[in-house]
Amino acid sequence: MYAKTNVIEWLGGAPDEIVWTYPREEIRWGSVVVVHEYETAIFLRDGKAYDVLPPGRHVLTTQNLPLFTRAFRFIAGYGESPFKANVIFLSLRQFRGRFGTNTRVKLGPSTVYTTELQTYGEYFYRIADPLLFLTQLSGSLQTYSASDLTNFVRSFFTELFMQELSNFSVIDVYANLQNVSSKIKTSTVYDAFRQRGLDLLDLKFGGISLPLLEKLEKEDPTYGLPLLTAIQKGDEARVLEITKTVESMRALGKSGGAGLLGALFAVPAMLGQPGYPPPYGSAQAPSTAPQAGKSSIDRLRELKQMLDEKLITDEEYDRKKKEVLEAMKSG
Repeated sequence: MYAKTNVIEWLGGAPDEIVWTYPREEIRWGSVVVVHEYETAIFLRDGKAYDVLPPGRHVLTTQNLPLFTRAFRFIAGYGESPFKANVIFLSLRQFRGRFGTNTRVKLGPSTVYTTELQTYGEYFYRIADPLLFLTQLSGSLQTYSASDLTNFVRSFFTELFMQELSNFSVIDVYANLQNVSSKIKTSTVYDAFRQRGLDLLDLKFGGISLPLLEKLEKEDPTYGLPLLTAIQKGDEARVLEITKTVESMRALGKSGGAGLLGALFAVPAMLGQPGYPPPYGSAQAPSTAPQAGKSSIDRLRELKQMLDEKLITDEEYDRKKKEVLEAMKSG
């Protein structure tokens, strides 16, 4: 507890605390406000910020609180003491925030499929304009606690970061993570921070992962492993080749191929554009009936060719061949 005193000073602040509010609202003229290095003190009343005190030892007079004095004369008349106000101390040191996101991004610049991308890392920032920062917060927060401000900045950064990250593909991220980090740091994220009185100093990825594809790599390595390898190598041509192969497999009713597309999401299909099959698991299931325009003999030949090229296993070939033959008998 802070007892009644004529000295207003932020004592015992932790290195990661960005703000401290003097617990008493009754302030006396002539009181001393001690502002340490890398701090600033702001006087507020009724949610409105007035004067800012830089580092130093300040005796409260009308000279160092001109804006507050002018407003105070209309409220209660000059000379009344004590007067009511909030004194907010802000730390101007560099702070570190942590982020973790989960969003969908395209596999490659030319692909129509997206997949889940998880990221985590750190960002570094500081308060560049204390008055602007506090003014921006006044309409968003009811209190000015350290945890409230830290959570506000984290949520603000995460929302902007996810929007900017969606402009990059998985191949972009894996091929040049440092370049992606630099572009995001100097993009609209940086501008939005500046508009709220903050400087975004640095952004560092701690790790990235593709959970759906990594799960598929274990469950169906025939397609999952080559796809993941192609993404990590930045080989977009190979990524397109594998996804097209799986589309063909799914058109034949191969469940494994459908499993791969379950880890992906076709953007054109979502938008209702023709020419792309719907994502796996949607209402329209892959048909096992012979395709229109193809005879059963053509289907058998196609299956044999896929077996010879090792696109399907012997077991899958036997099962699909049996379905075609049964369709021939019933027809």
